[in-house]
Formats: sequence, C-alpha cells, structure tokens
Amino acid sequence: MRKGDVVCLHGTNTPMFLHVFCGVTSNGASLTIANSQLTPGELLHQIQESNSRFIVTTPDCVLNAKTVVKQCHQVKNVIVLGDVEGCVPFSTIINDSNCSLPNVNIKPTNDVALLPYSSGTTGLPKGVMLTHHNLVAQLSQLRHHLYLPFTSGYDVSIAPLPMVHIAGLVIGLLNPVAQGATVVTLPRFEPETYLKAIQDYKGTFSLVAPPVVNFFASHPSVDNYDLSSFHTPYSGAAPLRYGMSETSPATHTSPLDGWKFGSIGKPLPNTESKVVDIGTGKSLGINEHGELWVRGPQVMKGYLNNHKATEEAINSDGWIKTGDIGYYDEDGHYYIIDRLKEIVKYKGYQVAPAYLESVLLAHPDVADSAVIGIPDDVTGALPRAFIVRKRDISEDKILQYVKDRVAPYKQLRGGVEFVDEIPKLPSGKILRRKLLEMYSSRNKA
Repeated sequence: MRKGDVVCLHGTNTPMFLHVFCGVTSNGASLTIANSQLTPGELLHQIQESNSRFIVTTPDCVLNAKTVVKQCHQVKNVIVLGDVEGCVPFSTIINDSNCSLPNVNIKPTNDVALLPYSSGTTGLPKGVMLTHHNLVAQLSQLRHHLYLPFTSGYDVSIAPLPMVHIAGLVIGLLNPVAQGATVVTLPRFEPETYLKAIQDYKGTFSLVAPPVVNFFASHPSVDNYDLSSFHTPYSGAAPLRYGMSETSPATHTSPLDGWKFGSIGKPLPNTESKVVDIGTGKSLGINEHGELWVRGPQVMKGYLNNHKATEEAINSDGWIKTGDIGYYDEDGHYYIIDRLKEIVKYKGYQVAPAYLESVLLAHPDVADSAVIGIPDDVTGALPRAFIVRKRDISEDKILQYVKDRVAPYKQLRGGVEFVDEIPKLPSGKILRRKLLEMYSSRNKA
C-alpha cells in the first residue's frame, strides 16, 4: 500500500476497524467505507468509482467481496478480519515483523483520509473527500466542553451503529478513542445484547440511530437492566442532531447545558451557520424560513471526480448548501422543517428516490415511476413507489424485483401504488409533494 492508494472497508463492526483506519491513513492512503448491506453490484460501483486497490472485510461479507473481485481486476486480494479460506487474514499483516511504517509526507488540508459515499438528488452515489484536516477539526470540535467531551479512563462508549457509516466511524469510534475513552464494539444493534453491554461495561455514552431513542422510551426490556451509568445517548440523522457526510459529519448539536425540543441545536465551535432565501441567497433573520448553509473546517474538500457537483454544493465563499429548509430562534437554536433534497432517510440511512426509480424503470412492465418517503414514527420515513404499468403486474412481484437488486435499507417498505400517471412539471420534474399529499389524504386517521 502506497500514498494515494484507496482501501475499501466493507463489513460489520469489529474492534479491528480502528486498526484498519489508522493503518491506512498513517500510510497516506484513503479509506472508503462501504455498508455491509450493499449488493455486489452496488459494492462494485463504489470499488470502481473510488479506484480501490484493496478490500478489507469481515467473514459475513466475504462472499460479496469475492464476487466483486472477480469482476474488478484492480483488486487482487480480499483481506479478511478473521479467518476465511482463500482470503488474506488481517492478522498476518499486523503480525509481520518485517513491516515498518514508512515516513509519509502528508499534506493535511489536501490529502484525503476518508472517502464515504453520499447519495445526491440524482440518485448516483458520490465519493465525499474528507481530508486529514477535516477529520482532526471535527474531532476537536466534538471534544469541546459544551458538546461531547469524554473523560479518559472513565467514559465507556457502547458502539452498535455501523462503523462503515460516517457517523458510526467518526462519532461512535474515533471521537471517544481520540479522547482516551473505552469503546465497546457491537456487531449490530440487538436489544438484549445492547442493554447487557451498557450494564456489564458500565457504558456512559452511545451513538444510536433515531429508532433506538424510541426503544429506550418504550421497550419493556429496558427496565430489566441496570443502566444507571448511562448518561449520554447521542443520536443523529434526524432533528436530534444534525450533520451530513460532507461535513465529517457534524455541524450542529445541542449543548450539554441546554436543549430545546425539536431543535438540532447550535453550530459546533468554529462553525458558521446561516439561513438564506432559497431564490436569492440573501441571509434571513430570526424565525425566517430558508435554506440552511454551513461553513467550517469540517466541510469536505469536494466530491471525488465530480467538479460540477462540488461547485453546486459549495459556493466560492466556502458555504456548503445543505438542501434543508429551516430557521433559527432568538437564542441561536436551529430547526429543520423540510428538505429541498429529495433524499428519504430510513433509520438514518440515505435512500435516493431517483436511484430506486431507475431500478424500477428497468423492469419491462413499468412505464413510469416515482418514489417518495412516507413519514414513519419509528424509522423516520419509508420508501413508497408510485408506478404506471405497461402490463399487469402485482405489488408483490415489484417488491421482490427491487429486493433482489438493492440493499435492505433501500427496499420499498412503504409499499407500491399503481397510478395512471406520475404528476410532473413541464420540465419533467416529479411533483413528489403532490404524491405525498395524495397519499396522506387517503391515509388520515
């Protein structure tokens, strides 16, 4: 591995993820993280787009990794965090006494350390180039005494969120480790295992997906465990906290000394935030609704091999346009009320409607399609498809067709509805709000 190489980390949580991250970035290479639920086709796209030379994975994901290697000649071997026949064990690499860390000249503000993939409104995943400077700045912001400080030797973070997700890696793993806290890694969230880990390891902190907040409030098992040590459940990808892959990922959070219901909190240290008029870009005042823009040292270098998308996202003054509609109050607390972007957020995962629409349009019996997110109290939103048929086909067959082609979190859990036409503007833009209104009007309690 040399400076400039890209390594793909794909799998379920293991403590060895920290070794992989540190080893890759210390050598001047970049780490791209790929969700364990990706299909071989989706993983192949990310490997090729990022020009990854190595895949590091876990035993449960080896099959997908091997499938990709057969179709992608730039990757020679699958490195496994475990022991699987036909793969290179990661242990043989870290135990190699002949290996020595090279003296690499890293340029912090220019060299890419982390390359997560973020879905845009086009539905095509884009590589987010986060530099060493971006990540160090983010970790410094989070450890500020008003926001997310840890006490070395005391705090214990319980980590069930996928570390192949920007939040799980940076906030769930790197942030506590950088402050000397202990991290207890769980392969995935399972209620009893998670609660037992908090009890047995005296967990004090945990980064959790929004549905887990509801779990704490309502699940009967919670009362069966001693959770007295647990003082900071921390959540994002919803109004509880705000961020995006393009910002390493956090921009706003509620300070420890005060929060407001429904607010995403205040900007992190060294982070500027404003609300602008959607049409003119003019800065707006207190309680005026507009698009949220953010500027700070955690903002990405840009999108990989996509200068046009970078220019559209970040203006010449360094402000990144979040695509979210919101406002701020007289105390400087920010609120999100809508999205310009059409991303559906299911359990914190980003699902691009345009991507699912392209999958549906490849079906020979589908003439046209549109996908929206329908509100769900537990998961945030559920992708639902509206389909114009060429020929008769059942909802079950459509659901199975999509299930076979996309990761589990991208499936049409909100169902399928057959319509005569998809409402659109003359330009061809789908009127998703009209579809949501149509759905809501028929499903009022």
